[in-house]
Amino acid sequence: MKTKSQSFSRPLFIFSLVTAWVSLCISTGFAQQPGGLSAEDRAKRQTDMMKNELKLTPDQETKVYAINLKYSQKMHDAREIADTTARRKSLDSLNKQKDTDLKGVLTPDQFKSYQKLVEDMKARRQQGGGGPPQR
Repeated sequence: MKTKSQSFSRPLFIFSLVTAWVSLCISTGFAQQPGGLSAEDRAKRQTDMMKNELKLTPDQETKVYAINLKYSQKMHDAREIADTTARRKSLDSLNKQKDTDLKGVLTPDQFKSYQKLVEDMKARRQQGGGGPPQR
């Protein structure tokens, strides 16, 4: 004959397992970068946009992806900085370093076009939009 505590413990155990599983799934989702993208996905998206907008060569595409991945990972870490001023300073510094790296891969015309893309995206983000240019 089952006691009252035995019949209660099985559903409680199952509930605890389900709760733990849901918590694990949710915490894994929050471990990704803002927008739900991993560093690799963000770098791929940036590279694809640059490939289309700047007409990258296959060699440039490979190099640009490596740069985008490197800075996507670093920027993810910088976004974790609690102090707003320090976080902004770190992100600005990383963006300048990234620009320097890209300048070594892109032609002068491509780099000018890249800078215009960045400015356009900043303007859209300030207006509540963001993302690559719409065609």
